[in-house]
Amino acid sequence: METEKRFVPHGPKHSGRRPKEKTDYVVGIDTGGTYTDGVLMDYRTREVLASGKTLTTREDLSAGVIDVLRGLGIKNPAGVKLVGISSTLATNSIAENKARDVGLILVGYDRELVASFGLEKKLSAACHAFFDGGHDSQGVEKSPPDLEGIRKWVDENRDKVDAFAVSSYFSPLDPSHEEAVFREITTICDLPVVLGHQLSTQLDSIVRAATACLNASLVAVMQEFIEAVRSALSELDIRAPLMIVKGDGSLMPYKEAVKKPVETVLSGPAASAIGGMFFSDEKNALMIDVGGTTTDMAFIRDSQVAVSDEGARVGGIETAIKAGRIRTACVGCDSRISIGGRGNISVGPDRVIPLSRLAWKYQHVHDEIMGLKNKKGLLVPGDICYWTFSKPVNPEDFGITDLRTLRVVSALNRGPASVSGLIKELDVHHMVQLNADDLFRMGLIEEATLTPSDLLHVNGKMDIWDADAARQAVLCTCRIHEKNQATFVDEVLDHIVSMMVEEAVVFLAGQTERKKGDRLPETVDGAWGRWLLRESIQRKDPHLSIEISSRFPMIGIGAPAGIFVRKVAEMLRAPFILPSHAHVANAAGAVAGSVVVEKEAILYTRERGDSLSYVVQIDEKRMKFAEYDEALAHARRTVTEDARQAAENAGAVTPVVSMTVRTEGAMERIRARAAGNPDISGPQAGSEG
Repeated sequence: METEKRFVPHGPKHSGRRPKEKTDYVVGIDTGGTYTDGVLMDYRTREVLASGKTLTTREDLSAGVIDVLRGLGIKNPAGVKLVGISSTLATNSIAENKARDVGLILVGYDRELVASFGLEKKLSAACHAFFDGGHDSQGVEKSPPDLEGIRKWVDENRDKVDAFAVSSYFSPLDPSHEEAVFREITTICDLPVVLGHQLSTQLDSIVRAATACLNASLVAVMQEFIEAVRSALSELDIRAPLMIVKGDGSLMPYKEAVKKPVETVLSGPAASAIGGMFFSDEKNALMIDVGGTTTDMAFIRDSQVAVSDEGARVGGIETAIKAGRIRTACVGCDSRISIGGRGNISVGPDRVIPLSRLAWKYQHVHDEIMGLKNKKGLLVPGDICYWTFSKPVNPEDFGITDLRTLRVVSALNRGPASVSGLIKELDVHHMVQLNADDLFRMGLIEEATLTPSDLLHVNGKMDIWDADAARQAVLCTCRIHEKNQATFVDEVLDHIVSMMVEEAVVFLAGQTERKKGDRLPETVDGAWGRWLLRESIQRKDPHLSIEISSRFPMIGIGAPAGIFVRKVAEMLRAPFILPSHAHVANAAGAVAGSVVVEKEAILYTRERGDSLSYVVQIDEKRMKFAEYDEALAHARRTVTEDARQAAENAGAVTPVVSMTVRTEGAMERIRARAAGNPDISGPQAGSEG
């Protein structure tokens, strides 16, 4: 069975140019839901020397990364000074249930309170337990940690999980109980242990515990991915530092990513925004990245990706992870096109394989689709819906015993088959009788049907795969659903643009800060709202003219951006910017970001009888002061130096430090942010070794 991998080189910016000696080159890679993109750039001049893409190998993301690296044709590995990667690994691992099992230890949490508010479902760990310990809101110990009980529970569960996460009540004010539990666990086993206070200083104990748990579930996954990437770099004799993109678009050394993989959530859209800014020089703009699976939007404000005030949501779990304010619409070039009973068109949300790609890859699929023009009798949707395996399936490996399901597996192991063909081969009357539900649930079957990519082959905007098969599939679709063949393609593409316009309107309107009760909904709702939006797009009302205009330019990212985002900008009366190399701006963003490190001090008061003291907590270190001004000065001085030093250790050149002080009730947060360009002069922290 053929493998579904193909590298598509885009070549150097100027024909014949290859990397020169003694130049600083950087390699950026982005693994998206459909494609893995790579770019080789001159860091100083921003010249793209080579770029390319391959289909993302969803079952093993590192394989696609390795393909891209090899396809870039790097002739002078020593000239590569930095490698950056943005990856869907964390997000996909959670969404596709590939994250590892975690044992969550909750110290000082009120079991009955958690249960009464239904908060256990927010913890993201089926295996969890409550133990005595923890602190109160003034950092005073409630009771000693139950280390003996924890030791016994860990010993009973260490063979059932792949990692442990520990969250102690009010640990941001005093993490000593988490540290004590860590020491206890490491004497029993060598599984990874994640501590809540090291990821977040939020006082929301449930969110902090969920963040620690998700992070622990990803440690082994991220470690395996990075080891595979480092191995590929070594094979190509590339010894440059390896950096990973965080969810806010900044860079961190790979060693830090292994410790805190949850911070890479949403790194793909953030990298696209950074890449778009890098190539366009726009300091304030809306970035729209049209991919195969989704369309992602990010707002660039003052040359930085706008960051969400609330933590990123991952797989429905609320976390404390700082990430870009990203809006994701489940519509892309590989989205399923569906037509309802009344002829209503919908696009997405699920991703399928374009029929033009499947027919380009398999001759028998091309022949079958082209043969439909001569089919006797009625055409049915199953004629242009194919099932396929990404790789051969051994039924015993998946416990498949149902006889009909086994016959489906046998048929698909021979190659892709139409649903109509499978129904005929198995002599059944309906798709349900194929008993393929378990194969879909296990992610073994991929579907191929009509997508926007196919329509772009029909109207000549794309010329990569089998345009003849795409045209025939459109003709069949129109016959099945009684659609006008002359207008169908434009009707669907206009529908996609309208979807993107609505997403852009909602996203831009949401950038304005509003009180909780005044926040706008996530969709344009109500009859008036729908009419106003529709009329601003279609402009057909004979009595009123409605205009919705963006105050900011729009940057299009991704290969189809010149088609879709250009029209979105026209609809919203906004300047449209299509950067050079827009098709790989996401990969460029993986090396164009800054190294950013934040350090935080928490300053709070502690009352003991008539005495009052001021406590400064910074990571695991605590100091008490009699005077507030003295405590604040210590906090500002310490986090400034800590942030600067940490940024330099992470590979930043002469980082610039900014400071914010925020009051939360009787507590103050003093936060220092150090940011600088990555050092590409030589080996740095987090590089090889």
